[in-house]
Amino acid sequence: MESSTIAIIITIITIISFVLEKIPLAMTAMIASLAMGIILPEMKLADVYSGFSSATVMMVAGMCIVGDALFKTGMANKIGKAIGGSSLAKNERMFTIAVVICCTLMSSFLSNSGTIAMWMPLIAAVAAKSHGVIRSKMVIMAAGIAAAIGGAGTLVGSTSQQTANAVLMGVAGYEDGLGLFDQTKIMIPLCLIMVIYFGTVGYSLTKKVLKPESPDFDKGNYYADLANATTDDVTSDIPAWKGWMSIIVLILCIVGFVLTGFAPFKPYLNVAIIGLLGATILITSGCMPLKKTLAEMDWNTLVILGAAQGFAKGLDVSGGGKVIADAVLNLFGGSESASAMALMAAGVIVTGVLTNFMSNTALAAMMTPIYIEIAKSMGVSPIPFVIAIGCVATNLACATPVGTPACTQTLPAGYKYMDYMKIGGPLCIVLIIAAAVLCPIMYSF
Repeated sequence: MESSTIAIIITIITIISFVLEKIPLAMTAMIASLAMGIILPEMKLADVYSGFSSATVMMVAGMCIVGDALFKTGMANKIGKAIGGSSLAKNERMFTIAVVICCTLMSSFLSNSGTIAMWMPLIAAVAAKSHGVIRSKMVIMAAGIAAAIGGAGTLVGSTSQQTANAVLMGVAGYEDGLGLFDQTKIMIPLCLIMVIYFGTVGYSLTKKVLKPESPDFDKGNYYADLANATTDDVTSDIPAWKGWMSIIVLILCIVGFVLTGFAPFKPYLNVAIIGLLGATILITSGCMPLKKTLAEMDWNTLVILGAAQGFAKGLDVSGGGKVIADAVLNLFGGSESASAMALMAAGVIVTGVLTNFMSNTALAAMMTPIYIEIAKSMGVSPIPFVIAIGCVATNLACATPVGTPACTQTLPAGYKYMDYMKIGGPLCIVLIIAAAVLCPIMYSF
């Protein structure tokens, strides 16, 4: 049996296991990664666990500690009271819209994983002080999806478009690559669709799926438990300097995320280093206790993040992803007989589906060269293909919690796999269709 076929079979079984949730999501991801590594000859054994040392996992681990510090030191209570007094915090739907807009804009220029890592504790802090008006579980998933989609707003918002651009720059005649805002004009309508969705149908659907009136609504919600465990009474005897230290470190991390987008700082800073620096400062200063902090880390999310990268690697190196992509392209007659617009639409659709199960960076590395070759064979510019497929479609991962770290990071709020499919799935379909229709119109060949 071909390795690509084996990888596709493992992927199908993994998706079924994710949906059924008979075993924890972290274990499903780990088993899938092990299966890919052991069975597929193209995949190195080290690829099974190399994802645990990735920049994303390290950044998430560090920012979890930075976020927790806001609660443990009592600073989150103060922030919650301040934001809770504003008009936005008087209505959950309006608060969700405001958070979605903020996460979208921030992730266009910062790390999308870093953006949601900052916002989750802030959302929980506002919810804790809203007397039930704001419920963190109702808002956090929308924030994660906004960070994921917003990351496609510019060339620096996510690693997938940077990967696609690097491939393009290796093509003769296109050494200058893409501009910072080349993909922005297509992302503006897509992001507006997302904001409108969460302000209307998406919010109503979230209520229907999560059932906030249910007594089990907040079961497994780490942020609700954290907020309940750090009330004013509990934190009143904590030295004020610890609270200020936690907020200063968070601000410095935000500044660090901004600086990573500038060339002079890239040799010295990346999102992992920033997250780890923040956590190290808080622990070594005594602001956060080492043993207790490590014991209370959200290891489930970290395992999913690390193992999912190994699973995605198998689908990539085995050629399974390419088999799926080629099958869809063949439905449109292949590169020889199909029009450029039809091929672009097909590429957006297949990439938009695959990115919910594969690493968006790996997917960009796989799909971009394919479409550059298609452009060459048709005698047209590859730039529209690179933008639509390598930069935009690879970031439309909002129907599962494993397609992008920004969504995976929201799992501690107590969501199930099917929650993402029911809430993010319709949005994903709408965005894929919109991108498939608008990209060929907005980017001429």
